[in-house]
Amino acid sequence: MTIHLPGAYVPVLVDLPREQALVQAAKAVLQGEDPSGPIKIFSIEQRDRFEPFVFDPSFGAVPVGKGTQQETGDNWRIYLDADGADRFLVSGWVAISADGPPEHVFDKKNKQPCPVWANPSVGGLLSPCLPTCGTSQAVGIAPSGVDPRPIPATTPKIPDKLHVPALGSLDGHDVAIAIVDSGIDIARLEHLLDEILFPKRTVYLDKQRSWKPPTLVTEPGNHRIGHGTMCAYDALIAAPKATLLDVPMLLVRDAGDHHTTGTVAAATLAFQYLLNMWTSGTTPPFKALVVSNSWGIFHPSLEDYPPGSNSRFIDNAMHPFRGLVVALATVGVDVVFCGNNCGNLSNCAGTCASGTCLSKTDRMIMGANAYPEVLTIGGCDANDRMVGYSSSGPVIAGMFPPNSVLEHKPDLVAYTHFLGSKAVTCWVPDTGVSAACPVAAGCVAALRTRWSPQQVPPAMLFQKLRDTARTPVGGTTPPGQWDPAYGYGIIDPLAATAVLPP
Repeated sequence: MTIHLPGAYVPVLVDLPREQALVQAAKAVLQGEDPSGPIKIFSIEQRDRFEPFVFDPSFGAVPVGKGTQQETGDNWRIYLDADGADRFLVSGWVAISADGPPEHVFDKKNKQPCPVWANPSVGGLLSPCLPTCGTSQAVGIAPSGVDPRPIPATTPKIPDKLHVPALGSLDGHDVAIAIVDSGIDIARLEHLLDEILFPKRTVYLDKQRSWKPPTLVTEPGNHRIGHGTMCAYDALIAAPKATLLDVPMLLVRDAGDHHTTGTVAAATLAFQYLLNMWTSGTTPPFKALVVSNSWGIFHPSLEDYPPGSNSRFIDNAMHPFRGLVVALATVGVDVVFCGNNCGNLSNCAGTCASGTCLSKTDRMIMGANAYPEVLTIGGCDANDRMVGYSSSGPVIAGMFPPNSVLEHKPDLVAYTHFLGSKAVTCWVPDTGVSAACPVAAGCVAALRTRWSPQQVPPAMLFQKLRDTARTPVGGTTPPGQWDPAYGYGIIDPLAATAVLPP
């Protein structure tokens, strides 16, 4: 359904009071059904009730307990309890006035304002930047095990850099990695480019527990080759026996619009699904769940609300999406995010920020990528040198108190710009903090093979990884101290095994 909006509108999330149509839509979302029917009827019946707001029926509704301004996410059950909710989060568009987009829409029936939250576009954070002197060629390789080309002995291999052979049985078996991205092509993971004559790789994908929006035709594992396939490959480097969950959040868009990326509303639905999937049974379906997120806000200009607005996403720790992140962490799910590709580290070719940064390189880790509950990842190459485009901290100003430890992102760096998935062509490396993030997520999954979230909660595991990280080449900050460029250092899952409980 394509919705045509007159005048200037921006996409938003709105916190509305309980109505039976919203309860029905929320139940449909939780059951994986199309929620648009109840919302369409409700929006017609209540056409002039909420101004200035136009509903997006495809989103449905998400229960938020007593409301987004009262709930923090610690009580994770509120997001799954449609019958018990007093308020619901819905998606749509608000009209922009001369004063800008509104922070509230007025409910004429209950004579009360309803909070409005920003719903900006998000995308995969891929970068073509030059990490080394004068060349964009791959630095190192992550061989598939059947790579037909001879690999020089001196070529750094990402599995060796991560000590994957020494991890042994810590291979990710019975652990799920959700790739929240643009979708996975499982056939490409099984047979990389130029490997068609070789035996298939064994790749585990749980289609039943994967997710897709009702408007998406392609099934889990059968999406177009691209960013999500690259991320899936990179997540399996350290955890080759992990089970992939395909969560193509970046493909959630209006059925008639094939140009936009996903939005925070799409991420809200994806994270609610993961929370529901993980907690709906008597026991979790896997020993652990790791959520890899190689997406974020490219630039502050994508935020529709002006600085200082309570509705903003990029520098607002109270945005309702954070509640879902907190909820996942509360139930023991490890949430890993990339940083950004707006670094300003120089090499002999000059500075390296991605073109999407529009020359802004300071404090560019923002939105969900900056939340304290997530493990935020920057990038280094296979020679243990920082890639120039990896964003340095601290995080965007205004989200947390100045000079507080909450501003210390990235947490760690992981390997990127290596030849791996060949998702584009045979010789194009997996690049950007987009590649570094799933590499780190795979390291977390490898450790989860032995240490369950009940034994070692996400916050504790992340701290152990920070404590045992290695300093990159050229780094001067003593171990254990945070550095704006590389956080606490290069992720080292083998070193972490020595400090985790026996």
